[in-house]
Amino acid sequence: MKRAQVYPQTGSNVAVFVFLLALFLAVYILMLPPEDREELLEPNLTDNSNGANEITRSVILEQSPGVLKLSSEDEIIHKIDSINLYSKEEPKVTDLAASLYLEKSLTTQTKRNLIFNIDDLENLETLNLILIAAEGKGNLMVSLNGILVYDSKTAGLANIILPKDLLQQSNNIEFSVSSPGFNLFGKNIYRLTSIKIRENYEITNTRESREFMLSDQETGNAELRFFLYCNNQESGARLRVFINNEEIKNEVISCTTAERRIDIDSENLETGTNTLMLQIDKGDYIFSDVELKIETEQQGAINYKFSITKDEFDDILSEDKEAILYMEFNDDEKKKATISVNGREFSLDTNDIDYERDISRLVKEDNNFIKITPLNEFNIDLMKITLE
Repeated sequence: MKRAQVYPQTGSNVAVFVFLLALFLAVYILMLPPEDREELLEPNLTDNSNGANEITRSVILEQSPGVLKLSSEDEIIHKIDSINLYSKEEPKVTDLAASLYLEKSLTTQTKRNLIFNIDDLENLETLNLILIAAEGKGNLMVSLNGILVYDSKTAGLANIILPKDLLQQSNNIEFSVSSPGFNLFGKNIYRLTSIKIRENYEITNTRESREFMLSDQETGNAELRFFLYCNNQESGARLRVFINNEEIKNEVISCTTAERRIDIDSENLETGTNTLMLQIDKGDYIFSDVELKIETEQQGAINYKFSITKDEFDDILSEDKEAILYMEFNDDEKKKATISVNGREFSLDTNDIDYERDISRLVKEDNNFIKITPLNEFNIDLMKITLE
């Protein structure tokens, strides 16, 4: 009897192969970088033959002018807050006791202990013990936190310097007198009055900064003006003036009532935030009526230069592209200005928060210039010229 012949299951094998191939392709696609995967899966809409879906924009000028101010005198004045700089001692006196009586003999001894606190050890400059020895015989002995710091005959007013390195937040002063020696019937005494401690702190504010903002129209040289008042003049004290961390003045301070003026080169100033810093080394001074006067273009105008290549200008002439002036403002208040492109003027008068105008007929090949002269104060957050 013949056995039935078994043939390979080719259909089933093909299905398995197709499944494995699909799985491999799926894994491969998932492993691709995102930009390659997007290019593989999505059709390129910009490559069609008629170019209808292709929109290109070229930014040829982009600026953030900021605040524009109308100026009839070709200058703008910035008011700056007054500054008080000082380096001075500030004493703090604490009464410890009205009177103390001390004595010592061969058989008896009278000591006194007084407690005091120091709240600011870090900024303490010196500490003095002040007292009056109304009556005394022998040596007056003073110990600070268990360490002898004074041992001397004392009469009248005494000013004893206490070492800073022995001080703690809570401190103990012990008063005693020296021994009379081998005098069996003698004794040494001290009668002290008005016992005080004097803490001396150096209070300093030797440098201070002020910030001021400059817009694109404030591009010239500047002049810093102020009055200087001397609360406490120290011989040889110096004033240093910095603009954006660059020193522009270093001089010995003289206390006169005349207005001080310091010239500032435009190279030391920046559009946007600027920092003025004054610094002294000693004394106590007030700088008031501080002003910064800066030169601007005529009537506070701003000027920008931009360039258009030959190919770009050919596109404008053939009307394939348009030169568009676009501006964004920070409010819906009135904005009025005269705008000039290569000497050809038009007016801006709007309450909108943005503005757009076709300036294709005003531009030319190579270098171009745009000038904005404000007729009232307003802010331009963004201004750009694009080819669309």
